[in-house]
Amino acid sequence: MVDKTLNVAMRVWEDLSRTEEERREYEIRLKQILDEQSKKQDRELLEQEMEEMKEQREEMKMEKEELKAENEEIKAEKDKTKKQKEKAEKQKEEAEIKRNEAERKRLEAESALKESAKQTALKMLEQGISRTAILQVTGLTSEQLELIQQEASK
Repeated sequence: MVDKTLNVAMRVWEDLSRTEEERREYEIRLKQILDEQSKKQDRELLEQEMEEMKEQREEMKMEKEELKAENEEIKAEKDKTKKQKEKAEKQKEEAEIKRNEAERKRLEAESALKESAKQTALKMLEQGISRTAILQVTGLTSEQLELIQQEASK
């Protein structure tokens, strides 16, 4: 029917004209229909929740993969830093070895120079060259020359 008022009136008249048993059957059927609708809504809500949970799992999986990639990057950076530190330590040790070697060579050269000056002074003394000339040529101090003379006279 097209007329709403008439349609409502017909439904009310049908409800009033039913017997007690028809009303009970109607209510039982209405309850079944409402229960089915409720179950259908519950199922839809459950499916929706399951879909949301699936999406959350996917997001968590992606986040886990991102964290794993970040951890790998951090580990690689840590390894790189460790290698750089080891390289710097090695270079530092090599530089220390070179400094020690240079100092050793300097001391050897200084010792050799002193010994050479001593030998030169001794030869000059043997030849009767003056103390002043020996001091100027060898670069020795008066005290050093005197010690050399004492050692030579022994």
